[in-house]
Amino acid sequence: MAPEWRPVFEENGLGTFESLWSLEADWFEPPNHRRGGWSGVARVALQMPDGEQAFIFLKRQENHIRKTWRHPFRGEPTFRAEARNLRLLNTRGIAAPQMVCYAERRSSSGWKVILATLELEGYLPMDRLIEDWRQQDWSGARALRRALIPEVADLLRRFHALKQAHNALHAKHIFIDPDNRTACLIDLEKMRPRLTRHQAMLRDLDTLNRRTRYISRTDRLRFLLAYLEKNRLDPEARRIWKRLVKMQERKPRKR
Repeated sequence: MAPEWRPVFEENGLGTFESLWSLEADWFEPPNHRRGGWSGVARVALQMPDGEQAFIFLKRQENHIRKTWRHPFRGEPTFRAEARNLRLLNTRGIAAPQMVCYAERRSSSGWKVILATLELEGYLPMDRLIEDWRQQDWSGARALRRALIPEVADLLRRFHALKQAHNALHAKHIFIDPDNRTACLIDLEKMRPRLTRHQAMLRDLDTLNRRTRYISRTDRLRFLLAYLEKNRLDPEARRIWKRLVKMQERKPRKR
């Protein structure tokens, strides 16, 4: 638990594993039953010392396991990987939800795991913003879109500099604060290291390109140039552009 948050959790009667696990709260999303177990998310209000409220997303899972090269037989809880990835990004200055608590417990019946992050106040998923822009093609939306393209590109460039790939980089996993014009990555369960930054870049930009609809070719090119920190299509940018086009042609574009 983050040291500055421990007193807050304790004041709210949530300072132990048992209290967090047994907390009765409405599901923010219906629990996901797969991998031989279940996983669910609740939005929980915490009373702060100043009388205000802070909201956290409390994620709980039971026997939700994945096999990895580190744990090829018994596997490990999927939230453990997400917590590890959040910790990395939180300490490297890459915008992602702030992790405030992680706990796991193993018994004869299997794993119980808890992961809590601060709510991203004021943020919206990028796919929702794109849909709004498509339906309301007014000058303010165009200005906001052009301002956000370099912001998202900068976030992903710095993320890939860690030689990490998100591995599920859909528009819904990039959150945008339209007022402050900032971007942040979420849903980091599948994030994995790659041998090179270039591999990480191609993996994620291919997914984002294929899975994002209603973005013009011009804006896609603007994004790539901003990502590469270039103001024109030089030979390197052309190679990457052509590579992404070929990757898209081999796979159908999905929503």
